[in-house]
Amino acid sequence: VALHHAAVPVPRQTAEWGWLEYLLQVSMQSTRVRLRAAWSVANKRLAVQCAKRCRGLLTLYAWVPVSELGAADSVQAICQNGFRVGHRGVSFHIGNVRLPGTHGYGKDTHMGRSVRSRGRNLPQGRRLYEFLLCRVGVGRSYLIESVDQAESLDMPPEYDSFFVRHDTNADKAEEEHFGVYPRHMLHHEYIVRDAAQALPLYFLHFEYDPEAEEKLALPLCDACGTQAAKLYCEADDANFCPSCDTRVHAVNTIARNHTRVEVNRRPNRAKGACPEHLETEADEYCTECRRPLCVHCRQLGSHSAGEAAKHKRVPLMEAYHHALEARPRGVPGMSDRQIIEQRLVAQLDGKLAQVQESGRAAEDAIYQRVQGLVREAQDLAEEQASMYLSDELEAKRRMEEAAWIESYFEEVGKQTPAPEFLRSWLLHTELRDDLAALGSTHRPHVGAGLRVDGGFKLAAGEAGATMPQRPGVGAVKRTMDMREHTSPRFILDA
Repeated sequence: VALHHAAVPVPRQTAEWGWLEYLLQVSMQSTRVRLRAAWSVANKRLAVQCAKRCRGLLTLYAWVPVSELGAADSVQAICQNGFRVGHRGVSFHIGNVRLPGTHGYGKDTHMGRSVRSRGRNLPQGRRLYEFLLCRVGVGRSYLIESVDQAESLDMPPEYDSFFVRHDTNADKAEEEHFGVYPRHMLHHEYIVRDAAQALPLYFLHFEYDPEAEEKLALPLCDACGTQAAKLYCEADDANFCPSCDTRVHAVNTIARNHTRVEVNRRPNRAKGACPEHLETEADEYCTECRRPLCVHCRQLGSHSAGEAAKHKRVPLMEAYHHALEARPRGVPGMSDRQIIEQRLVAQLDGKLAQVQESGRAAEDAIYQRVQGLVREAQDLAEEQASMYLSDELEAKRRMEEAAWIESYFEEVGKQTPAPEFLRSWLLHTELRDDLAALGSTHRPHVGAGLRVDGGFKLAAGEAGATMPQRPGVGAVKRTMDMREHTSPRFILDA
């Protein structure tokens, strides 16, 4: 693939390289993905346009498979001039990506976006893929049920994108995974119609090796042999899934007193290989360089001389357990960001309930006066409820994204060797901060509900409240002229 002259290769063994590879693994939900080459393709002109257009908007990262670009679109053209958008717009998918041959590929959309291309064949069954990583300003999204629906709709002036509903079936995902691989699914699809809302950031080559060891896979339970083992019993020297652990250790008092620990904390667990000397086990951790070290690193390698030799080092497992303990506590798997988004969802739920209740009250009042105006009142109530539903879904999507990232890291901590876990922890915190810096959901509308003013005036919002307006967007009003009734007028202030 030809790239423009401004493309800058991303050096290996850098934080930028590690972040890109980690984001790939989070999206693919697999450690069998390895980054082979990456280029920064950010175009200054496009970046300025995107920053101006997306100022204050919710922005997200999206993967774009090069194999699924249009015939008239090339990577070079997109990096130089941006995406070509028409009335239909351009779709961007957020969350899980499924490659051919991986778990969940080609099934319901709740499992993630399925990539049609099988990539280029490499030796030993490996496959090479080319993706673009883009930053997309989705802002406030208008909910639709399918991509085809967007073709017949004009983008409402107070919205920035369409959001295509892809319901996540958590129960089905759990049944199909058998507890062995990460279960949390995230698949959001947005359609934007302004090229300035999408900025290409990186062009990547990565490979997927279906025969490589999946480091996210937990050992199978030694009792049932089908479910993932999460507990280790030293007395039995066996791994158990929660169900079998309860059954086996309920036999008698002696069994109930057996000490069990999480599988990643079992005694004599292998420490893992040194990142620089793969044939040697790492045994120390440099707190200044933040990397595992082995005997070769200290004798002949990076920490054998100079300032690096004076760096503070601690035992590897001490650093490993410290990182485990440093994970967010409180509600299991719930980060501060998720808690904030959960509160916002609760507020929006209350607003939705208020809209629905006031809509019913307004409906009753209108029925007492003019039966023919009831349908108009229902349409207005549904229209306003749709605004808050879009805000609520926006908040839920942010909460799901946070849970998606945190659930992946929980799986990393269960089985990943200590060196890779520590590296993943640093990358994870960087990814978490980076995603948090992208922006947050909009604050909900100040007013909610419908009311009857005077004779037949139906207005959105609470009594005395005014609905906020985006700069440059006037209030949207709907008026119904009556020939036989002189006073009624319905108004929706957005």
